[in-house]
Amino acid sequence: MITSSDGPPADSSSWRVLRRLLGRLRAVSHRDDWLEEALDTLVALVDADRGLVSIREAGGDYVVHARGAEGALRKEEWQEASQSLVRRVHREGRSIVWEAGEDGSASLASLGIVAAAAAPIGPVGGEGAPVGVLYVDLRRPRRLLGARDLELLEAVADMVAVLLDRHRALAHARTVLADTRAAAQAPSLRELLAPESMAGLRGEIASLGDATPVLVTGESGTGKTLLCRAIAEAGERRPIVRALLGSSDDLNTISSELFGHARGAFSGATRRRVGLVEQADGGVLVLDEVLSLPAHAQQLLLDLTQFGTYRPLGWTGREPRRTDVRLLSATNGDLDGAVAAGRFREDLLYRLAGARLHLPPLRARREDVVPLAQGMLARLDPERAWGFALPLRRRLTDPALRWPGNLRQLAMVVRRARDRALAEDADADTLDLRHVRDADLVGGAGGSTAPPRQAPARPATPSTPGDAYAALQAERAALEERERAVLRAALDAHDGVVARVARTLGVPRTTLVSRLERLGVERRGRGGRA
Repeated sequence: MITSSDGPPADSSSWRVLRRLLGRLRAVSHRDDWLEEALDTLVALVDADRGLVSIREAGGDYVVHARGAEGALRKEEWQEASQSLVRRVHREGRSIVWEAGEDGSASLASLGIVAAAAAPIGPVGGEGAPVGVLYVDLRRPRRLLGARDLELLEAVADMVAVLLDRHRALAHARTVLADTRAAAQAPSLRELLAPESMAGLRGEIASLGDATPVLVTGESGTGKTLLCRAIAEAGERRPIVRALLGSSDDLNTISSELFGHARGAFSGATRRRVGLVEQADGGVLVLDEVLSLPAHAQQLLLDLTQFGTYRPLGWTGREPRRTDVRLLSATNGDLDGAVAAGRFREDLLYRLAGARLHLPPLRARREDVVPLAQGMLARLDPERAWGFALPLRRRLTDPALRWPGNLRQLAMVVRRARDRALAEDADADTLDLRHVRDADLVGGAGGSTAPPRQAPARPATPSTPGDAYAALQAERAALEERERAVLRAALDAHDGVVARVARTLGVPRTTLVSRLERLGVERRGRGGRA
């Protein structure tokens, strides 16, 4: 614990602090905000002024959790911690304690820091670079730091490393489980191609060879990945592996995901990793959002398509490894435009597009909306024979609906309507117009449920500060309600998996969790708590 000027603490005092920390970690370890809770407890027990955890994520980004005596710190406040000390521990992989008068005192003193200590977090197993840093500082002269303080900090850092590893493993398992459930509920190739609007695709897909690479294009939510998966399931090749690689432009991350790496290939590579290409050997590799791949990743993929060979990161063998993989790719972007602009390799495009399939948007196949919705509901709830009332059928096929989210939006509408029907009557077996909200049907940009309406006139300027504040509160409440609707729709679309929603919205996961709690939006979905 933090020592006072009277002398070092007894060993029993350190153990009491550690035991209380262990008890608190045990109580909150199942929660998404366990790290914030652990920091709050640490700051309180050791009477520190600030505590901070800096965690390195894939791609090299750092996620910071910072707490003070009053709770969460604003970004400008946690930036007042000793960033140089944190970076040094990340770089050197060892614990450091600093007090006024030592090297670097000028910069730390300018921040009002009297003493600071930092310890590396993990990795679990003890080999490789730290995955994070645990840091505390003091800004009151009567407090000092000693050897036992550092030992305590290191013990807490070890606990955090174990819990962090556990939570990452659980998050991965939840994602895999959600994907598995989604695959189990996915429509078959026959069902996807049954509508008359799919007649052109039926003949094209029937002519595909078992090794033909396929490129599927179409707007977001039209079912491109579903079609790739269904094509793969209809063939004889196994296993079927999906790769979503557009979320990072870091060469090590992408290369490791695709091709794996040898132990020691780069900092933090403590064990051999089997890449997705090796996992899919003999089977099918589905490449989602292929247009998002950066140039160097496109070159790696081109080599695989040309020669059927690859080299894991850190591979020292004279000959590359060989694989036999069928590639099914999907993108919602303009590949031809990307080629013309030099953003995508033309030679790779021809390698991926042995057959090129385009999925039309839902607004172009309105006659399919109700049958598609019925199929979705049958897969969602196979134990009940659901029906659609005539008013709802008419609403779903309304020409004014633009369906900007396509099949993904329709699936959300069906799920929410079912939930509302069951909340109203546990024995319900018919969906009616009252079970669907206009907000569900509007969706994102470009969606509308009716002809454009004239914007309301701007309200007059309030006459008093009280009126102005009341108007501001009303605007804030309306904005938060819109935010709730967007977040609920996103959670429904991603089966309640918070990590996926965060990636889709382009926000840090911790920020999203905080907003969900602040707005009172339930985080559970069929995929479980994320």
